[in-house]
Amino acid sequence: MVPEELAGAQPARDVCGVVSAFNPGPENVANVTWLLRFVEHVVVVDDGSPNDVSPALEEMERAGAVVIRLATNSGIARALNVGIKEAISRWNPEWVVTMDQDSRFTGDYVVSALATARNSHEPETVGMVCAESHNNIPLPTWGNPDEPQIFDPMTSGTLVRTSSFKAVGFFDEGFFIDCVDSEFNARLRERGLRALAGRGCNLEHSLGNARPMKILGWHARVGSKKLYVYYHAPFRVYYITRNSLILARRYALKQPTWVLRRIYMEIQSHVVRFGFGPNRKKHLVAALAGVRDALRQKMGKIDDSLAARLR
Repeated sequence: MVPEELAGAQPARDVCGVVSAFNPGPENVANVTWLLRFVEHVVVVDDGSPNDVSPALEEMERAGAVVIRLATNSGIARALNVGIKEAISRWNPEWVVTMDQDSRFTGDYVVSALATARNSHEPETVGMVCAESHNNIPLPTWGNPDEPQIFDPMTSGTLVRTSSFKAVGFFDEGFFIDCVDSEFNARLRERGLRALAGRGCNLEHSLGNARPMKILGWHARVGSKKLYVYYHAPFRVYYITRNSLILARRYALKQPTWVLRRIYMEIQSHVVRFGFGPNRKKHLVAALAGVRDALRQKMGKIDDSLAARLR
């Protein structure tokens, strides 16, 4: 529901929404309808959903979105690239805001993000404006504290200046799912462009399947707060491992501080995953396969045989 103070607000004319979808349902239709209150145009790209999602996609079209259906599951990078190119071809906006189907932003997010870019001391170097917080939790930043940059922004909720794609190219489709946003962010920095934290920009995003963090059957806690592990399926652990290593190899000499900090954060996630998460045996198989394919520099979609082992 749009806050009462925003009910009469006009959609931003120079911003297009691009939404990647996979097996969308009624709640995702509601998110697209909601997004159209903030931006004038939305492109939804269905990434080869195996289920019959025609009713949901048709509802999105009736709401005013342009819907593109990919024949096969091609990964979020390709889905976003297809949607962005369609938006540029149709409307040539100055900005696109990329969204996951299960994300929403709070408040007058788009206006605040545009104001962040406009009021920057170097507006010409702003390549992206990102969420400052996810679910009201501040995101890690770095750089000038007066104009902090998001350390490792997520594509969902990010406003990308379309001139950035002309400067550095589109998302790397070889990454398929994970680290797509991280690699694009690193490429922007190579060209002297910045990913600013949008002042007051908060993204509501699904955190996935939360499982209790247990130690010998005891639910771990800090004080009275119980701790949880946010579970990724084994096939996602494959992509996370493989793509993180390829990303580190690609930028280790160019951006060592960023790479080392990012590796440290990934190690923390793996410690929690293997120490406290479920399905650890399959996660280990997935991680080892990810290391192997990173060493081979094998990109793209996971092999069908490995995906079957990890189910």
